[in-house]
Amino acid sequence: LYFDATDKLLQFRMLPRKLHDATQRWISGSEDERLMARACAAVYLINKVSRSNQELGVRPTLSSIADLLVDDLKAGSSALRSRLPKLLDDSQFVIKVGDEYRIQTEESAAWNDEFLNQRSTLANATHRLETERADLIRQHFGNVVGNLTLNHGTSMVPRTVRPVFDSTLPKDAQQQPYVWVRDGWTDDESQVRADARQAGTDSPTLFVFVPRRSADDLRSQLMDLKAATATLEIRGKPNTAEGDEARAAMETTRDQAQRRVNELMREALAGARVFQGGGNELVGSNLGEMIREGATKSLARIYPKFDMADQAGWDKVYSRAKSGAADALKAVGYSGEPQNHPVCKAVLSYLGNGKSGAEIRSHFEGPEYGWSRDAVNGAIQVLLTGGLIRTVDGTAPQDLENRAIGGTEFRVEATTISTMERIQIRKLMLKAGVHAKSNEESAKAPEFVEKLKGLMERAGGDVPRPVRPQSDALEAVRLSSGNDQLKAMVNNQEALTQAIDDWQQTGDRIAQRLPIWNTLKRLAAFAKGMPDAEVLLAQIQQVEEHRQLLDQPDPVPPLVANLTQLFRDTLNGLDKAYDAQHQAGMARLAADDNWQQLTPEQRNDLLSRERLAAADKPVIQLGSTDEILATLDRVRPDAFGDRIAALSSRFDQVLQGAAELMEPRAKFVSLPRRTLKSDEDIDAWMDEVRGALQRALQDGPVIVG
Repeated sequence: LYFDATDKLLQFRMLPRKLHDATQRWISGSEDERLMARACAAVYLINKVSRSNQELGVRPTLSSIADLLVDDLKAGSSALRSRLPKLLDDSQFVIKVGDEYRIQTEESAAWNDEFLNQRSTLANATHRLETERADLIRQHFGNVVGNLTLNHGTSMVPRTVRPVFDSTLPKDAQQQPYVWVRDGWTDDESQVRADARQAGTDSPTLFVFVPRRSADDLRSQLMDLKAATATLEIRGKPNTAEGDEARAAMETTRDQAQRRVNELMREALAGARVFQGGGNELVGSNLGEMIREGATKSLARIYPKFDMADQAGWDKVYSRAKSGAADALKAVGYSGEPQNHPVCKAVLSYLGNGKSGAEIRSHFEGPEYGWSRDAVNGAIQVLLTGGLIRTVDGTAPQDLENRAIGGTEFRVEATTISTMERIQIRKLMLKAGVHAKSNEESAKAPEFVEKLKGLMERAGGDVPRPVRPQSDALEAVRLSSGNDQLKAMVNNQEALTQAIDDWQQTGDRIAQRLPIWNTLKRLAAFAKGMPDAEVLLAQIQQVEEHRQLLDQPDPVPPLVANLTQLFRDTLNGLDKAYDAQHQAGMARLAADDNWQQLTPEQRNDLLSRERLAAADKPVIQLGSTDEILATLDRVRPDAFGDRIAALSSRFDQVLQGAAELMEPRAKFVSLPRRTLKSDEDIDAWMDEVRGALQRALQDGPVIVG
């Protein structure tokens, strides 16, 4: 019946000739061949029906094919479903696209030929498959194990555990945690275990062995995967329906191979064994768990002294110590002396003759210790603030920034300061106005030195002050640093205490006497050139030259009083002379006919023009020394005298102005000045005057001045 059916299908061109001939052969063959013939025909017919009527929902899947081939409805298709996949996959007439089967076309045959060609090439390229397998082990190891960065201890120091797939370990394998991964394709388990034992119990390396499982299946699936991938790349994207179907079938082959490869790799890694250095095997539910457990133990081997500094809060220790706190170590639960803390003690021991911050960090962050950067910085800052170490460049503890620690050189302080000495130092600083808390003595020492330098500067200076004092005690403190500086303060405490008292008293007396001295200097500047002031100026010069500002009795007030009185007498005399000259000039104006004819406004204008009005008279105040100085700022005695001498000529100018207003053509004629010793001199002078007046009268009225 089946033979007749295939003939009918061939007759109506519903079955390809090649498939017809094969089914003819298979029908007379074995049970599997007969089943394959029926299955291929079923695949062809279902695809025909599906393409002509998609609404039926019939698709050429394994379940549909099996259901159509059932002979015994009661038995069902279960047995067929287990037999059909292998038969269909091995058939040259059927290809699988996703979960559906298609009859092989010429296009799909060409794709299959390319696939077989690529697979054949790979079968002869063993090295390519070995490289691919090694890459897969690396990839899947990373997927299974995940991130290998661990947070070490309470202080959460990040540690990176590095996988190694090479044939040998890196040179720094004793200083870094490595996971040495080897597999059963290149090594055997006994060798890996032997290497772990030989490494010893101090080795931090983890030895991982990935067993060789399903090697032939893995090789076959790798060839399928690589061949399908290469075929897809070579054939590219087709432009026909048959080509699209062939490409989809090849993608299915690739994806199935990929899934199977992944399954095989997971199975291999699931059976991986992990050995600690020394040969002890680690046991866990999965590879990642075993490696993390082993890595934690490896860190303990690399950093056996890590626990000494494994406390949270070292960052607070640093910041508190930098601000001068003596109890900064309380942030990590320690309240004793800094030099007795295990971390600080280790740093002190390592410093020796001096180390840079970078050297200290490298030593204690590296193997054996593995401390956090915060712990190292905190210990350095605590020791520096406590005066147990010092910076070579003299940087004060409160000025040392975190980023500068690496480039700073530190040395152990050879000099130690007792608690009683620190109390004495703080009392001495307080006397100078410097407030220092416990363990802030070194930090406050520069401020103390500056305070004393200020007191010393204030206690002397330029003449007439005393010579500025000098202090060997202060110099000893200034030239020292660290604990040596504090010790110098202790050794010179008595001298420094006395100096503070003396300099403060002397400075206060200088500040008290300087204002009146400055007043004397102002008076002396105005007195230069005054004959009656020569003696007083000489005395002032003597006070300067001999620095007598602080002499007892004070020489300055009498000199101020004498100069004040001298200026008072001088200015008073000048004031009276001005008044007398001004009154005489006003009398002359009152006797002048032209003046009498002027209006008050005209008179005031003429007087103001010559600065003879009442408001133009200099203001002379002679009460106190300050008033006299204010007067001298406005009117110098010599200038005042010149002004008095010029009053007569200025009144002449006023008379001339009055005459010009009344007699516009009038000329002012000044009489010539002569020294007359005889009657003949008088006659000659009168003749000269008469001639001058006669000549002037020819041009108009004459005003005689």
